[in-house]
Amino acid sequence: MKTHSFLKGAAILALAGLISKFLGALYRIPLFRVMGSEGMGLYQMAYPIYTILLAVSSAGIPVAVSKIISENMAHRNFPGVRRTFAVSLVFIGLLSGFQSIMLYKSAGYLAADVFHVPAAVHSIRAIAPAVFFVGLMSVFRGYFQGFQEMTPTALSQVLEQFIRVGTVLTGAYIFLPVGIEYASAAATFGAVTGAVGGLMFLAGLYFIRPYFKMAPLGSGESSKEYVRSVMFIVYRLTLLALPISLGGLVLPLMQTLDAVTVPGRLQLAGYTVSRSSQLYGQLTGAAITLINLPTVLTVSLASSLVPAVSRGLERRSFEEVKRQIRTSVEITLLVCIPAAAGLIILAKPISNLLFRCPEAGLPLAVLAPAAVFLGLHQTTTGILQGMGKTFIPVINLALGAAVKLILNYTLTASPQIGIIGAAAGTVAGFLVSSYLNYVYIRSFLGWTADYRKILLKPVFAATIMAVGVYFTYAQSTIIMGSDWATVTAVLTGAIIYFSALCCMGIFGQVGINIKK
Repeated sequence: MKTHSFLKGAAILALAGLISKFLGALYRIPLFRVMGSEGMGLYQMAYPIYTILLAVSSAGIPVAVSKIISENMAHRNFPGVRRTFAVSLVFIGLLSGFQSIMLYKSAGYLAADVFHVPAAVHSIRAIAPAVFFVGLMSVFRGYFQGFQEMTPTALSQVLEQFIRVGTVLTGAYIFLPVGIEYASAAATFGAVTGAVGGLMFLAGLYFIRPYFKMAPLGSGESSKEYVRSVMFIVYRLTLLALPISLGGLVLPLMQTLDAVTVPGRLQLAGYTVSRSSQLYGQLTGAAITLINLPTVLTVSLASSLVPAVSRGLERRSFEEVKRQIRTSVEITLLVCIPAAAGLIILAKPISNLLFRCPEAGLPLAVLAPAAVFLGLHQTTTGILQGMGKTFIPVINLALGAAVKLILNYTLTASPQIGIIGAAAGTVAGFLVSSYLNYVYIRSFLGWTADYRKILLKPVFAATIMAVGVYFTYAQSTIIMGSDWATVTAVLTGAIIYFSALCCMGIFGQVGINIKK
């Protein structure tokens, strides 16, 4: 594959990923306004289990299928290509189909006995079929990527997200008069319609592309040889997909920890079932949504770090790798520190502006530092993956999840702390995982962060910005009301922060690092 073709494919996937992530983050704002805290809580309870099942059945499949198919294409083994696709489709179809059925059947138990919110049963059942369709779609994506065709995957991602968002907002609005639990179920059904749309698009491309019509599946083979070949493909699929699936499993597990522990512990603290769902919705549907927005950049940064670090280590250009690491950490801090500071200062006004729920400002203010630690976790994970240490970030995130679970369980049950305990647990969890990632990078490469250079200036600029934002909002509220005052304060804060960084010459330093 030519270099420019590879870069073109990577750019297409990156652009599609950014569009999908922005859509996935922004649609929650109108959804929260339609359904409110309780409806958002019911909606969020269905997703952790769903994402765990996807991590088990589908997360590593596109990479595994594409790798096996590209190997067969290198040897011009066209029957092997078709067989790999057919076996993968049947294997993943059976696995994900079984998971869909089990999720639907166990929805009542999960809602009542695990989440302690019986009304969530409709949302869990509504999302169950999506596991099957996403599993099949992952095989098609891997098939196209095996031919170095990245555009179908990118287009299917964007199409899937557009259909999903449209279904979520329309379904919630239509079914809200029937009941909040049915509105949340209609919203979660968007995962099904989005997956079906993406699958139909890829299947259509598969049947119209001429070079996919290849040799018969089992030409000249005995039944024993054919069965042995099929079993070998299943074995290789499992072997290649397992590490990626394990890595993709930890974050959904952290979300599940919230879904499992937070409502139940809040009820133990004296809150009603309805109130605990409201508080859970404020945390996961509003606060965490805003925390994830600045990480759109760090996710893309982490993806670009993997090949860059890998290439530098392959050439034994250790100083180049250290410069790349320093630059990536600097960019992460430059973006995430002011985001966290702004969310702390304007937590309640932003929650009121976007979600019409100023009460969500309390967990948001406590959760805001997680924007920094989550960004650092994603960036350092990309560095470690580029170094070939793929399991270390998984282990570190699991340790962070253990810290989060302990804090969730102990703090949230206290009537004086409540939902703030879950927010603090999330901050502590990502703090632990990002710090452990840094410790491993330092031990493997000998790179040590110069905190004075990479941390002091962003913190100083963010502090000046925070003071300016606070006074701007306070004065503007008198003149134009809370909503416009919030917008004015955000824009003023961005100008102050950018100006402070320019005065300190930090952009020139980062630019030099990038050029080097």
